[in-house]
Amino acid sequence: MGAVAEFLPGPCELTDPVAREGFARSWKDEVPQAPGRPLMDILNDARSGLVKAVFVIGENPVGSLPSSARPKEALEGVELLVCQELFLTETAKLAHVVFPACSYAEKDGTFTNSEGHVQPVRHAIEPIGESRPDWEILSALSVLMGYPLEYEDAKELFKEIRTLIPGYGLIGPAPTPPRPSEAAVNRYLEEGFAASLESRYRLMPRPMPSEGMMTLHVGQTLFHSGKLSTHSKGLLALQSEGVLLINPLDAERIGLEEGGQAQLTNDQAQVTVKVKVLERIPKGLAMFPEHFDGEAKRLLKVSTDSMSSVPYFKTTQVRVTGL
Repeated sequence: MGAVAEFLPGPCELTDPVAREGFARSWKDEVPQAPGRPLMDILNDARSGLVKAVFVIGENPVGSLPSSARPKEALEGVELLVCQELFLTETAKLAHVVFPACSYAEKDGTFTNSEGHVQPVRHAIEPIGESRPDWEILSALSVLMGYPLEYEDAKELFKEIRTLIPGYGLIGPAPTPPRPSEAAVNRYLEEGFAASLESRYRLMPRPMPSEGMMTLHVGQTLFHSGKLSTHSKGLLALQSEGVLLINPLDAERIGLEEGGQAQLTNDQAQVTVKVKVLERIPKGLAMFPEHFDGEAKRLLKVSTDSMSSVPYFKTTQVRVTGL
């Protein structure tokens, strides 16, 4: 839906009068004037007591963010924490209320792929247990709160989406985007976006490893996706734990052996991990799967982009020693 804190769905500019009128007419209410808050700001406000309640849908900040971001501390301090989830995640375990959401295979809707194709899908099985599609849970909750957002089915939702969000008019390939207006181009130049690209996205030189210091990257592996795939017995049979992947030359230099243990240390934490030696890992780089990063995540620091407010925490420097 292109839902971003400072935009309307689409994304549409918050100040766009045509977009605002369309959303207000469809939602039968005024559209907020102020932008929303990004994740890190919400957590900071929760720790300070400004945010009293948090509703988390399909996300797991306690399990995903490193401890340096203090997500658990933030969510433990709110007066009401509600989670809408398939599994009892680390975040859901803290919640006062958990709404059981059903999976993609149990509901109707659409997917939009990376090429912009909108693809309709139908449920393969009925929702298991008391689980329900996300929209049904939110609709029922809105009625109980005296602000009814009622829909008959997923088709009615899609009809609203097609009406309000550019690019959803037809099933199939996304239409060719219109050329930006002269005003938009001028605003882009005036706000310095073009000039900031060079400083914000330039490649930083990777420090050369010395005395056991290496670049640690926490990322995805072939057999898992995020954290939820670790609930699959079949995938766990292929990969059931996290191991440090390291180049043979680095392993020899540090004194590590296949199946042995290594100690990773930096100013954040110290953790012990099992070692796997792989030639395809570049020299000077060590990798650890994010799907099993419970301990390794303590080594990571969070940096937040100044413009998008997106947190990044996948790479850090560590000292690697053998045990």
